Amino acid sequence: MLRLLATGSHGLLGSNILPILERYYTVTALDIDEWDITDRDAGDRTIREYRPDIILNLAAYTNVDGCEDCLSLADRVNAEAAGIVADLCAHHRIKLVHISTDYVFDGEKGSPYTEQDTPNPASVYGLSKLSGERKVLDACPSAIVVRTQWLYGHGGVNFISKVTQIAREKGVVEVVDDQRGSPTYTKDLAEPIRTLIEKNAAGIYHVANSGSCTWFEFAREVFDQLKIEVQLNPITSVHLNRKAKRPRYSVFDCSKLTRDTGFRMRPWPEALQDYLG
Repeated sequence: MLRLLATGSHGLLGSNILPILERYYTVTALDIDEWDITDRDAGDRTIREYRPDIILNLAAYTNVDGCEDCLSLADRVNAEAAGIVADLCAHHRIKLVHISTDYVFDGEKGSPYTEQDTPNPASVYGLSKLSGERKVLDACPSAIVVRTQWLYGHGGVNFISKVTQIAREKGVVEVVDDQRGSPTYTKDLAEPIRTLIEKNAAGIYHVANSGSCTWFEFAREVFDQLKIEVQLNPITSVHLNRKAKRPRYSVFDCSKLTRDTGFRMRPWPEALQDYLG
């Protein structure tokens, strides 16, 4: 079996997809205390120790509002470190899969974003992730950059756990209804990532569950599937008074993934049913 080394493995995405990828690869799951990806020398030593065929870079600073106050940290982790990992992969001839985000877009297009659309981040987080994408592909053109969005999964706190907790405690939930995207079950990223690796793909791919909704519509579907009686009220993004601007519309066109690999992402309500079941 090919050897896959993952960074940032203890986060939501890593804890959900690595057990699936272990069916196909010999997986070594490292977190920041085992590989600080901002340290080039540490990275070189790690690669020489584990001799991976593939590196899956899951490490990122994902606190969207926190990035507004920590520009240097966001840039160091999401951009500079991503470039270091890519440079090491190019030097050691390792296949790299790097995870990115819908926040590279400003959300003003109003129709599904393709990989050919010009990014225009509206937040520090988005800027740092876009810079990371460019550093990755400049250093390692054979890398796969997987853009995804609206992730939820088992372990830790996510949108679903938050709204269900509020519903049970208060009976009333307010959710924004002016941001539209595609809720994506973390486990559903494992197979497309594996397929992209097996097809020896390269470049940027949009990967998200199909269909779209607002956060309000997502919450309504969650409560409907769980049969929770709750007063659900729509609000606007302005009401939340967040530091970082979120894309108003960030739905992905994932047809490139299907065209290049034959893999088709399932609808988000179906994935949600699996998660809740």
